[in-house]
Amino acid sequence: MKHALWRHRGLCTGIISVGFALRLYRLGAQSLWYDETVSAYLARQDLPDLVRHTAHDIHPPAYYIFLHYWTRLVGDSEFALAFFSLIFGVLLIALAYRLARRLLDQQTALWSAFLVAISPFHLWYSQEVRMYTLVAVVGVLTWWYAWRMLQGEKRAMWYYVLAAAGGLYVLYYSAFLIIALQLAVLLYAISTRGRIRDWLPRWIVAQVLVVALYIPWLPIAWRQAIDPPVPPWRSFVPWHLAFVETWSAFSFGQSVQWEQVWPLLVMVGGLFILGILVRPESLHRDRRGLSVESRLPSGQGSCGLGALGQPIWLASITLGPVFLINLGSLLTPLYHVRYAFVYSPPFYILVAAGLTWLMRRARFAGALSMIALLLGTGISIWQLHTHPAYAADDLRGAVRFIAARWRPGDAILIHAGYAYPAFLYYYREPLTARMRLDDYRSPIISPYPLVLQSGIIGGSTSLGWGDAAADFYPTTETDTAAALARVLQDFPRLWVLRIYDTVADEKGFVRRWLAEHTIPFEDQRFSGPSYVRVQGFMSHVQPAPPPLEPVALEGDITLRGWTCPAETPMGSFLDVVLWWEITGEQPTQSPPYAVSLKLWNVEKQVLIAQQDEWPLGSLLLTPEWPRQTTMRHPMRLYIPGQLSPGRYRLDLQVYDSATIRPFVRKDGRGNALTLTWVTVTVPAHSHLLGHPAPPPL
Repeated sequence: MKHALWRHRGLCTGIISVGFALRLYRLGAQSLWYDETVSAYLARQDLPDLVRHTAHDIHPPAYYIFLHYWTRLVGDSEFALAFFSLIFGVLLIALAYRLARRLLDQQTALWSAFLVAISPFHLWYSQEVRMYTLVAVVGVLTWWYAWRMLQGEKRAMWYYVLAAAGGLYVLYYSAFLIIALQLAVLLYAISTRGRIRDWLPRWIVAQVLVVALYIPWLPIAWRQAIDPPVPPWRSFVPWHLAFVETWSAFSFGQSVQWEQVWPLLVMVGGLFILGILVRPESLHRDRRGLSVESRLPSGQGSCGLGALGQPIWLASITLGPVFLINLGSLLTPLYHVRYAFVYSPPFYILVAAGLTWLMRRARFAGALSMIALLLGTGISIWQLHTHPAYAADDLRGAVRFIAARWRPGDAILIHAGYAYPAFLYYYREPLTARMRLDDYRSPIISPYPLVLQSGIIGGSTSLGWGDAAADFYPTTETDTAAALARVLQDFPRLWVLRIYDTVADEKGFVRRWLAEHTIPFEDQRFSGPSYVRVQGFMSHVQPAPPPLEPVALEGDITLRGWTCPAETPMGSFLDVVLWWEITGEQPTQSPPYAVSLKLWNVEKQVLIAQQDEWPLGSLLLTPEWPRQTTMRHPMRLYIPGQLSPGRYRLDLQVYDSATIRPFVRKDGRGNALTLTWVTVTVPAHSHLLGHPAPPPL
């Protein structure tokens, strides 16, 4: 007996370890997508600002508060943020085992834990920086203590109250679980008439206490429900499609299409139905035929349960909330498959019950079923990590692309503007300001970026509830056009981060306006389902070059002027602006020209720093430049932090990108132009921080 106990514990520990390893694999490797960056952004806020923000959004504050304190302990890297979800994802494995063992039997408990451990649906949300694994844990505790209340356990009421109220503070969709529980309890009351007095008064008091604990947030939740401060971005999903998507996600996650595995989905459905229909007594026998009924708490056997036995209870709290969500979607779109995850743990217990029964009564069929489950799961996990269709939106790459190419004098527009948390999470440098596009009036002199947020064109006047600090605000095409004109009058270049712009600008007005009133010079697409895109636009109003002697080079390109600071601190950027002109007829099929900035230590003939790039951008290469037109080209060169103070020479070269051959100056003075001598200084803050001056090279 002791050997069997240790073997059982070893299997349980092994299953949890496998689940942990699967969830840890590539944790934090991908970029955070928009919702996750909102979590990261709010976790950084002070608690009053955090609560104020959530009060004007669509989710309650509890998860963000927990994440706030978590990041104070471990930081806010992608890995650290996702690990918080992983903790609760692993806890769900242990809870599935524990509750299946209490409700059904030991073998079913092991299968339940194993199915949760390898579930692609659970892997997905255990690696996502959102509240879903946390609220799933709270949901499991809610229905478990509700069940124990019905069995007459008095202390269970207090745990139920805390779990149910806590779930509402984490995710509003917890309400559908609570409503489903009321319906399940009604069925229980009908089937156990004589025992109602034992639990009904306590149940009613528990619901009153849940409401009482939620009263502080209830007015906000009610207003968010009847008058959402955000634009509608979900459409109604027909019931049959919602059912297929939910069933596919429960079975094999969101990283597989139901058409790929529909025979396996039918097989899982058979196991699920079998798990509902099988009598719990048939599971309460171990392999030696010994009863394990004594392992169940008092009153939790099959006797006295009436029509609501354990399997029916589990099915009702899995399918009931999903049914209620789809019912509510007849009034306003509520369904998304991610919310079904919250109610998923009992699904795996029922599938495990069917699998256990099948393994004991028809082992060959049970083994085939298990192989089929592993096959579908393996396909889904493989696609989750390798298929581009399931990659997260690469907001990290998009923001880094902007950061590497932004130059002083450029503005940045986030379109749609409410996606600014993604920009702020990945862009950790100072900003001049962050404001609504419509509020822009005049430039602020600063060496840092100005970030503008577009509004919802044609949006409802109730967006953001009229709060000037709200993420969402309504605007018109007229106001947007006027604001864009003001920006491009003051800024030579505008970078646009596009994501969800079809929500903010359904008719594509901003895209059309920029195409008609600017010169596009850059366009880069990034992976992910939301079509993240970074574009660069030049204003027709460009600063004139300084009055310098032009330098003509072969290839019919002339440097009309340049600006460069005379000194710069080490560990910073040296910003140079060049003005070019193509003077001849360059064939459009010819290789584009590239430009190279080089900083030299002349005494030691050592190249200190170098920056090579297309003069404007990949969308406007030199063969496409208009002839006899001056083109402004800002460049940036990083000055190493360990460079010795002193004077260094800054050279410029232009070369053919195909042959890498530098163009010779037409004045016969070689192929390099010395723009200036730069004095590199020690940063002013280095002494304040107690850092010694960098050693000489």
